[in-house]
Amino acid sequence: MIGYLRDIEKSFPIKDIGKRRQRVLKGISFEIKKGEVLGLVGLNGQGKSTTIKIMLGLLRPDRGDVKIQGHKPGEIDTLRHIAYLPENPWFFDNLNAKEFLYFIANLRQIDKERLKQEVEEMIKRVGLSGNEKKVIRKYSKGMVQRLGLAQAFLGDADFIILDEPLSGLDPEGRKMAKDLIKGHKKKQKTVFFTSHILEDIEQMADRVLIMNRGRIIKEVHRADLYNKTLEQVFIETIEHDRNN
Repeated sequence: MIGYLRDIEKSFPIKDIGKRRQRVLKGISFEIKKGEVLGLVGLNGQGKSTTIKIMLGLLRPDRGDVKIQGHKPGEIDTLRHIAYLPENPWFFDNLNAKEFLYFIANLRQIDKERLKQEVEEMIKRVGLSGNEKKVIRKYSKGMVQRLGLAQAFLGDADFIILDEPLSGLDPEGRKMAKDLIKGHKKKQKTVFFTSHILEDIEQMADRVLIMNRGRIIKEVHRADLYNKTLEQVFIETIEHDRNN
């Protein structure tokens, strides 16, 4: 097991309404297993990004327990095993792609004998060959997303967290991203990702967590989808939750 979240609650102050707070997470619990692709889906504003930030140690829960690789989120011993792609990545735009990936590789302490080869291979895998010396500020959204995937998968982290990894990608880029995720799983590494495109989640995830109103309301396994699509299960689950 890579880690777990148990009974996590999180609230934020409501602007201009005194001391009132809005509960965003209402006791969510799930495990993250080694070597799996785990998907998290839900409508906008239901707590997906907050969940990811807590897993990374960027936010602290009000209550509950989180462990990643046996450590608390945000600790050095945790972060050394994790790579992350945010929903809207922003990188040092005065660097080019090669310079940026060398910077990331050094942060991850990739062996210097392998560093150059790994950077070159990753640039090729994400389709940035020929553009690796162009400064990032001149990149299109799709190129920035490709670079974001490159930095996330560089170094083969044990646990990769991807927030909307296929956003802004053309069909070729989407296939590339899916291949990266599937290839990481073959290495017995773990990927946790969110996407609004349920077909993509269905194609790649071993398990899917459906989130609504700050709670995990259903866990769907690949075997559960033998006669329904994930989209059908998702809509039925959300509607049932609204009516109860």
